[in-house]
Amino acid sequence: MDFFTKFGFILINLWKRKVLVLPILFGLNLLSWIYFWIRPSLLGFALIILTLAIFLTVIFIGVIPVAIIEENNYRVDVVRSMGLNSFVSLIVIYALFIYVSLILMAVIKPPPLLIVMMALLFALPLTPFVVLAVLVPPLVGYFMKARWRSLRGRIPFWGIYLGLLSALILLLLPIMYFRVLFVSVSLVDSFIMGGVVTILSLIPLFYPKPFICKVLGL
Repeated sequence: MDFFTKFGFILINLWKRKVLVLPILFGLNLLSWIYFWIRPSLLGFALIILTLAIFLTVIFIGVIPVAIIEENNYRVDVVRSMGLNSFVSLIVIYALFIYVSLILMAVIKPPPLLIVMMALLFALPLTPFVVLAVLVPPLVGYFMKARWRSLRGRIPFWGIYLGLLSALILLLLPIMYFRVLFVSVSLVDSFIMGGVVTILSLIPLFYPKPFICKVLGL
């Protein structure tokens, strides 16, 4: 058994202990809030975000990778695939989280390119909303498993949903600064791209044929 298959089974075992794990993580987050209230600092704020991120990560693992594994009757190839995808995703997300935290705590210098720093500062306030937006459908589906599977069997749900979410993020700045839209080329580009992504995301909803979805996915 390779590493990623083992990691997939670790995720399954973690979710099976959710009755114990989730209350502990919730308690740690509560303690972080109390610590921040008593001694306000960047460290306290980082602890709040970290414990909340781990709490949401466990929920994400349970309602997406583990749910897919269960739907496929714990097939080894599916366990390995979900283990690999989850491992890479967690490494990327937490590496970015640690990087931004170290910048804010002045441990390391910010990136030399101003556009990278602007992108990070724009992404930070949106992150909680994006995480919640991604978690809500599978959380609802977790309690309505038959309808959730039926919906994902009829249409490419995640492609449509994440496409529309991406379009909303692209359109956010042009909508906020609509009065000065044509002053900035970047705002115009974002407005056009957001509109294109919206259209491409809605087409599979009305015409969910496999060849159309593959072309639009590419």
